[in-house]
Amino acid sequence: MTETMTLFFALLALGGMAVVIGTGVLRVTAPTSALLRDLTSIGMWLGFTAATVATAGSLYLSEIVGFDPCRLCWVQRAFMYPSALLLAVALFAKQRWAAWVAVGLSVVGFCVSVYHRLEQQYPDSVGGACAIDNPCSGRYVEEFGWITIPTMAAVAFALVFTLVPLNLRAART
Repeated sequence: MTETMTLFFALLALGGMAVVIGTGVLRVTAPTSALLRDLTSIGMWLGFTAATVATAGSLYLSEIVGFDPCRLCWVQRAFMYPSALLLAVALFAKQRWAAWVAVGLSVVGFCVSVYHRLEQQYPDSVGGACAIDNPCSGRYVEEFGWITIPTMAAVAFALVFTLVPLNLRAART
């Protein structure tokens, strides 16, 4: 079951990467396209879904599967969990400020995820932010030879800071 779920999470990450890259390409090449308008209209919902699935996925991997989160995993959680809640507030209570705070958290969380991924890839050259008995360079998940838990987190953060501002700016005009 764990292998199936990690594969599912990795496939979601691949899809998320496609959405982030596709959104960037559309913004440059076809800023008035119907597809970009559609993504913009549901951007808040997609960001909320990404943050919520990432939160649920991290809890599943630690609390059900038993993976012990390292220090950098905890830092990423500290940025992801409130983002999911803030985006829920933005959606259901129509509080735009909450969405902007979630976007800010996602930018910082993305940077931590990238650092964590570098720690996994180059453990001797990055600096070692974690404990010896639970190193940040450890990889509980490595789908397709390169998608790890920090990679999945980075994609979720990127979805939030790519899609939510589109929606907020469109709602303002």
